[in-house]
Amino acid sequence: MSALEQLVERLPSPGRPLLGRRAVTLPLPDNIICFHRAAAEDLNRPQRGRALHHRFVLILALRTAVTVCIDDRTIRLEEGEGILVFPFQFHHYIKPENEKLNWLFVTFELVDIEALRPLHFRPFIITPAVRVIATELVSAYLERSEAEMPILLLALLLARLRHEKPAPHRDFGLAPEPPMVLQVNQLMHNSREAPGIKEIARSLGISSSHLRARFRKSCGVSLGRHLRRVRLERACGLLRLSAHRVSEIAEQCGFTSVYTFSRAFHRMYGVSPLAYRHGERRPRRIPL
Repeated sequence: MSALEQLVERLPSPGRPLLGRRAVTLPLPDNIICFHRAAAEDLNRPQRGRALHHRFVLILALRTAVTVCIDDRTIRLEEGEGILVFPFQFHHYIKPENEKLNWLFVTFELVDIEALRPLHFRPFIITPAVRVIATELVSAYLERSEAEMPILLLALLLARLRHEKPAPHRDFGLAPEPPMVLQVNQLMHNSREAPGIKEIARSLGISSSHLRARFRKSCGVSLGRHLRRVRLERACGLLRLSAHRVSEIAEQCGFTSVYTFSRAFHRMYGVSPLAYRHGERRPRRIPL
């Protein structure tokens, strides 16, 4: 007797066959990209450094353990485990157990971030149930026959992960990078309006010149360039996931005018803000 037949025999005979379980609201992801990495040296590409963007990154380490640095924490992701990186979390990879690996990445956008909060900084085990759904997701993504299937399967996978037991408890170490960039990012993302350098320096209790110097020394890039990159990534999320006008998004992200915003956006992504909103994906990232 098959497992399905055994389960069917356990079902009761309903006394009220027209009264069943009600539907629940299921947050649906959007703009899904599935890809894999087969070599440890490819994990930090294309940025060649700490990635930062407005998308979720679901990681399934199918083969080979690697340490994942997320914000100020280092998490050893063992073979057969996974983790979800949230939008605007710095992340990169160190100390691979082996140069050869097989990791599945699924990046996506989601309006309701709080729905996935239980998975924040929580490695999970790739159980047989998780593996089955992930297999169907990748298969549907490769077939490209029905556009809604990968979306529904990813939503199902995320729902399953929220109810799976976490990986065995382990202590998170501190990431090998000074926390200045994290302090700046937290101030930016906790503010409804993008703060400038003077506001950030005031919040940290230091002068603007000292902030600029410390940031460049710790991160190897100017603070102005970093703020512009974060604002543009924030704008990407608003363009995809909100109905705000481009002028409103430009203001929310700290740009002085729509023209300044549009020029910076095109320089970064190779398309205009409106073209990005209407589905034209950036062909490449142009360094600022």
